[in-house]
Amino acid sequence: MPRAIVITGASRGLGRALAVEYAAPGVALALIGRDAAALGAVARLAEAKGARVRIGRIDVRDRDALSAFLVETDEADATDCLIASAGVTMVTPRAGAVEDLTRAQDLFDVNLNGMMNTLAPLAPRMRARRQGQIALFGSIAAFAPPPDSPSYAASKAAIVAFALATRALYHADGVSVSVVCPGFVDTDMTGSFDSAKPFLLSAEDAARRIRRGLARRRAVIAFPRRLYYAARFQQLLPEPLRRRILLAFRATARP
Repeated sequence: MPRAIVITGASRGLGRALAVEYAAPGVALALIGRDAAALGAVARLAEAKGARVRIGRIDVRDRDALSAFLVETDEADATDCLIASAGVTMVTPRAGAVEDLTRAQDLFDVNLNGMMNTLAPLAPRMRARRQGQIALFGSIAAFAPPPDSPSYAASKAAIVAFALATRALYHADGVSVSVVCPGFVDTDMTGSFDSAKPFLLSAEDAARRIRRGLARRRAVIAFPRRLYYAARFQQLLPEPLRRRILLAFRATARP
């Protein structure tokens, strides 16, 4: 079991659930997020389970502040598990509309650049120690891109590709890289839009699945399996049929 864990996006959603899931006596948690009050609440839950907690109220787009916090954290407790779960989504405002592409850069700044900002200070240190795990967050949407959230799907597809390439690269250094690809999880992010949400899971159930996958050092931790296999299968279908299936699952942002 990892003893020094860094989690971004820890104030809510899957990050919060993972912080509580991993909290235990002897575990040092570094929790990063933008909401100080929510982070404090998560920290209290983790401390009640016996963990030592360090909080960083930092936007993952703030490279300098994030790097300083991560280096300081790593020097205090050598990080053996980095979970980069911070992310945002974007869907079309109404049925038949297209997404606001002027906001796409902000989404990529969080989902992609934020992930790179998190990885850059710690990955060289973990490789130098020749141990540790890194969990990056993709999505099943990377394999079946929803027509109503193309920028989100593209950002997650990029993370999947980056994670698999980095896994191969870091293997020789003793560092395991996994990419987590959830389906629909009952979080604020999933609640921000209306659509069909088959096989919806609780955040706590998802956190347990992620922990098991990381313990087994899986390359791709995708769940629920039925939705993942369906997403991979639709990639083999003729494009007109695939398009018809994807358009059957329309999503619109909630006000």
